[in-house]
Amino acid sequence: MNAILYVIIFLYAAGLFFNVATVVGIIRLPDVYCRLHSSSKNTTLGSVLIILGLALRYITAGATFTAVKLLLIGGIIMIVTPIGSNALAHSAYKRGVPLWKGSVCDQYGEQQKSFKKKGTYPE
Repeated sequence: MNAILYVIIFLYAAGLFFNVATVVGIIRLPDVYCRLHSSSKNTTLGSVLIILGLALRYITAGATFTAVKLLLIGGIIMIVTPIGSNALAHSAYKRGVPLWKGSVCDQYGEQQKSFKKKGTYPE
């Protein structure tokens, strides 16, 4: 086995680890906001690591165009997943989904109160 194969296997294993950590986080975490945090961060990292492994595999096989397409897909995942999870969390907060009882602070709620006091309320 050459060194590139070890790097590819490492990228696959690391991506699998983060995707499994996502599942554990979704099952174990107490509220919607914590679950969204776990799912967006870990899934993004896990998927991008697996895509990097695939791109490296295709580069070594000589299919550079396919590797470039995979890297573009990875870039799109890195942009779209955090935006989507932020939109879901914002929507859940607006709909009144409660925070976990053990939450220390509600920074978003405090920020909205300060905007209402000033009269500048962004929507």
